[in-house]
Amino acid sequence: PTVPLLRPTMVLSPMEIDRFARALLGGTKTEEIRRRFPDVSAGTTVVIYSSTPDKAVLGTMRSAGLDRSTPAQIWRDYSTVMDLTRTQLTEYLHGASECSMIKLDRPHPWDRPVPLTHLRQILQLEPAQSFRYLSHRQLVLLTELGTTQHPHPALTETTTTRDVLALA
Repeated sequence: PTVPLLRPTMVLSPMEIDRFARALLGGTKTEEIRRRFPDVSAGTTVVIYSSTPDKAVLGTMRSAGLDRSTPAQIWRDYSTVMDLTRTQLTEYLHGASECSMIKLDRPHPWDRPVPLTHLRQILQLEPAQSFRYLSHRQLVLLTELGTTQHPHPALTETTTTRDVLALA
C-alpha cells in the first residue's frame, strides 16, 4: 500500500453519532467539528476511527484544511453540511469560545476494518476521544492491516510489539 512520507498523520474519532464515520468515508460528509485545534494542515492523512458501533478504523481521508472560529460563526458557515442540529452543536461545544472545523476530502474506505483489539494488541494504540497523532511506522502497519488482501503473515491477533518493530 502507498503511504505518504514525512507528513503528520492524525486518527480522528468523529462525534459519537454512529453514522458520521461512514458518512465521511462515503463522501456525503466532508467536515468534522472539534472543540480543540488539531495541528492538521492541508494534505495531512486522516485515519477515520468509528467508536460507535464499529470500534474500528474504517479508512482514511485527506485534510483539505482547518477553519478555526467561534461556534456562532461555524454554525453560520457550516450548518448546512455538518449534519447536526443547532442543539446538538451547542451541547457538544458547551463552554467553548472557539472551535475548529476540519475539512476533509479523498475518502478511502478500507477493504477490512481494523478492530480496536488489533489497534491495542498489534500497534499498542488507544484511540483518543477526539483525535491523536500516529508515527509513520504505526501508519504503515495500520494501512497494511486495512488495505491489503493478504496482510503480512506475521500480523495476527497474537503479534507482539517486538514482532511489529521487526517488520517495520
